[in-house]
Amino acid sequence: MDESVYLDIKGMHCPNCPAKIERSVSKLAGVTHIKVNYEDGNGNVTFNKSLTEITDIIRRINKMGFEAEKAHVY
Repeated sequence: MDESVYLDIKGMHCPNCPAKIERSVSKLAGVTHIKVNYEDGNGNVTFNKSLTEITDIIRRINKMGFEAEKAHVY
């Protein structure tokens, strides 16, 4: 089953950062969509929960030198 999660992403220093994050995360098994917004410092990822977990996605982004966390959506 697919799940969509919003992320807060800190540490993006140029407009090319979102493309780097999107390329890297899209290689994870089960990730079907990712879009990162440089200006807003956030992103949205859709993934198959049986193939990967949100913690894996966040860990991948953080290993790239950014600070990602699940956004608190109200």
